[in-house]
Amino acid sequence: MSKAVVFAIAFLCLFAITLVIPALPPGNMISSFVGIPEPTSILGISGAVIVNGVINGFVWGIIVFVIYALTYRPKKKALPPMLYPTYQPAPVPTPTPATTSITMSRKPQEKRRHPKVKKRRTYIALDQDIETIEGIGPTYGNKLRNSGVKVVGDLLRAGSTRYGRRILARKVDVAPRTLLKWVYRADFFRIRGIGTQYSALLESAGVSTVTDLSRRDPKNLYAKLRAINRRKNLVRRVPPYRTIQGWIKSAKNLKRIVED
Repeated sequence: MSKAVVFAIAFLCLFAITLVIPALPPGNMISSFVGIPEPTSILGISGAVIVNGVINGFVWGIIVFVIYALTYRPKKKALPPMLYPTYQPAPVPTPTPATTSITMSRKPQEKRRHPKVKKRRTYIALDQDIETIEGIGPTYGNKLRNSGVKVVGDLLRAGSTRYGRRILARKVDVAPRTLLKWVYRADFFRIRGIGTQYSALLESAGVSTVTDLSRRDPKNLYAKLRAINRRKNLVRRVPPYRTIQGWIKSAKNLKRIVED
C-alpha cells in the first residue's frame, strides 16, 4: 500500500472520530494554545469541532505514516528460472572390428611402444570462475559468489533478463549497465575459443555481443582485428582467418538468450 494512501486513511479516520468525540486530543489543546479563531459552523457542525478534526487528522496521520514507513518491508521477488545452455562432450571413438582383431592376434610376448595419446578436453568454458570475465576482480567476485553466482554460466543464467540483472545489480552494488557488459562477455564464452583475451579484442573492434558477431563479414573482421592489435597489442597473436569464420558461423547458430 502507498504511504500517501496510509496517511490519507488515517487523516479521514481521525477527522471522523473527532466529529463524534470533539474533546479528542491533541486537536482541542493545540487550537486552544495557538488561539485559532472559531469559524462558522458547516452543515450544523461546530467550526471548532471541524478545526479540531483537521488538527487531529493531520497529527495522527503523520504518526501512522512514520510507523508504517519504518515497519513496512516489501517482499522480494524470487529470480525466475532461466535457460541454461548445455553442451555435449566430445564423442569417444570406439575401436573398429579390424583394429580389435589385430590387437587380439598379437602374441603376448610381443612388446611394442605406442605414442601417448592426449585425451581431448571437453568444453567447460562456462564452468570457469567468475573472475575469468574481464572487469570482475576479487571484490565483485566475492559479492557475486555471495549472491549465488559462482561461475560464468551462473552469471549468464541470472543476468540474461532485465529483471534478473536489476535484482543482481542491487545485490552486488553495481550499475545495471556494467552488469550487462559482464553478461555480454559471459555470452562470448558459449563460442569455443574466444575466452577472455579475444572477447576484449572483439570489443575493441566494436563487436560487443554474440549477435554483433553473427552479422560481421569474416574478411573485414579479420583485417580490423589485425589492425587494432597492431596498435594496442591486446593479444600475442590474432586468431587465423578460419577461426574467425568458425566464430561467426557458431554465433549464427547459437540461440539468443540475453535480453537487451
